[in-house]
Amino acid sequence: MDSLLFKTSFHKEHVPSYRCPCCQAATMSAVDMHVTSTEASTKDMKEYWWDPTYVVHVFRLSLKCSACEELVFVQGDGYVEEEYEVDGEGGWNKIWHDYLSPKYFFPPLKFVVCPPKTPDAVVAHLESASALYYSHPAACCNSLRMAAEGVLTFLGVPESPVGAFVSLGTRIKSLDPASNEYTLLDAIRWLGNEGSHSGSRITHKDAEDAFQIFSFLVEECFSERRKEIQELAAAIREHKGPVRRSV
Repeated sequence: MDSLLFKTSFHKEHVPSYRCPCCQAATMSAVDMHVTSTEASTKDMKEYWWDPTYVVHVFRLSLKCSACEELVFVQGDGYVEEEYEVDGEGGWNKIWHDYLSPKYFFPPLKFVVCPPKTPDAVVAHLESASALYYSHPAACCNSLRMAAEGVLTFLGVPESPVGAFVSLGTRIKSLDPASNEYTLLDAIRWLGNEGSHSGSRITHKDAEDAFQIFSFLVEECFSERRKEIQELAAAIREHKGPVRRSV
């Protein structure tokens, strides 16, 4: 997965080259940016205790794909951080840098690129999770938990009958405990459960872990390449050596 997706802030002058969520063929660049301080933090500038670390920014940003030319709109907040640089004489200069923290991308970035075989319900919940990652990592993990329900349905595990409730944990126990799917889905379940609780301690790093696990789960369940490699390996084992293919 692209590590840029998990950056929760960036230097105002160095916007990450995010991959376009519309075509996935190229990266995007900033074509418009507006950054301003909140009214409250502007008023604080008059206080005797004020320094730039008390600044709170809000921003909007437009990104444009270099291939399909689609626009992606970003909103968020920001802050100022004190840093030091070495000058030409070996001394230290204190400087202030503006950092921006995105909260919303529209359309949302694609954290997991799904194979064509992926059920629509799973794709929809993954898109919701991607939209929530920056602003609400706990809700993000909860959406991934709902995507896990869709994976189980695809694997043939019955859904809850009308008028009854079957928990995700119970559905997962229908799988072989030794299978990769069992382990991956159960990990998603625990993170999603934590994200559902009042006072959840889920962090962005936890949500990143959940996405990493789900990306592997999607590969396990829906990738044709995985199936092809498994069939090739089985054929080689059966022949106890190379498999001759007709061209």
